[in-house]
Amino acid sequence: MFNQQEYVNRFIKDHYRTFKVRVDKTDRVVLERLAKEENINQYLLALIRADIQSRRTYPFIDPSIVIDFPLSKTMQELVQEAERADILEDYGLYMNLSDAIDSQAKKETAHHLMSESQWKALMRRYHQ
Repeated sequence: MFNQQEYVNRFIKDHYRTFKVRVDKTDRVVLERLAKEENINQYLLALIRADIQSRRTYPFIDPSIVIDFPLSKTMQELVQEAERADILEDYGLYMNLSDAIDSQAKKETAHHLMSESQWKALMRRYHQ
């Protein structure tokens, strides 16, 4: 017979890593703030991701080039993956994604979905 609780526990064990967080009972500011959150897990993950972004260095991406124009869904996904590879300093993956961004930008420029100047901006930011 199917045991749902066992299935859920196995799934969590196989796909997630658990961290314990201890908060001093006298730290009322933190305790009250956490008590107001509907989903503490999402809240903490958002804080950690924001911290990573604020402290990050850019080994491969040129952060001085700002992409302030809309990107296609495909291009958004490639850029997000390249940003992750940059954070992880995975040079091989990053270079593959950089080439994929270039190829996709060429395709979108040819189909008039992106201007040549936008393509060049993407290349200056992601293709060093």
